[in-house]
Amino acid sequence: MPNNNQQPHHEKYDSPNPIAQKMLDGFMNSISNLTQQIPSAINRITECGCGQGHVNQHLERLFPEAMVKGLDIDAPDVKIANSNKLKQDTKLYVKSIYDIGKEELADLVVCCEVLEHLENPHLALQKMAALNANYYLFSVPREPLWRVLNFMRGKYMKDWGNTPDHRNHWSTRGFISFVNQELDVVTVNKPLPWTMILAKPKSS
Repeated sequence: MPNNNQQPHHEKYDSPNPIAQKMLDGFMNSISNLTQQIPSAINRITECGCGQGHVNQHLERLFPEAMVKGLDIDAPDVKIANSNKLKQDTKLYVKSIYDIGKEELADLVVCCEVLEHLENPHLALQKMAALNANYYLFSVPREPLWRVLNFMRGKYMKDWGNTPDHRNHWSTRGFISFVNQELDVVTVNKPLPWTMILAKPKSS
């Protein structure tokens, strides 16, 4: 795994805690499980919010023949992601999720652990839906469980367990409703402590 810069939203990937590692394994296994349910060929993948490349590396392994792209607004994170990518033809670059367009067209669009940070998550969802990908994969922290678990381990106590820079909070039901505004939810997984959704464009 890439080394992180110790920001709160990266700590889950590099924690030495065996319980945290088990939860991360469940998260990655859920990505594998949901993407294996996609019946059509996945030749192009775009990850919106690639961060330091943890999910991107998993996608490279799952789809070794696919063209993988990833974008993120954080230039230092993108630099780390590029230094750790597994395939030379994987393209990782700096771009806002609000600015995505035809360059990001793909069979599968992935957006994991991003929407909770955004000032306008609905606009981001609209932008991704406009790409008209065959399938979409999303994940967010499952609330209020996320905050409860943080609080129980003595983290972010003054904020009642809320991870710094988490602006948006969804229960599983709430996140399903959110995604269904622009897409059709196909399958829901709940790897502890996240909600993960496979979706597709709305049927006409």
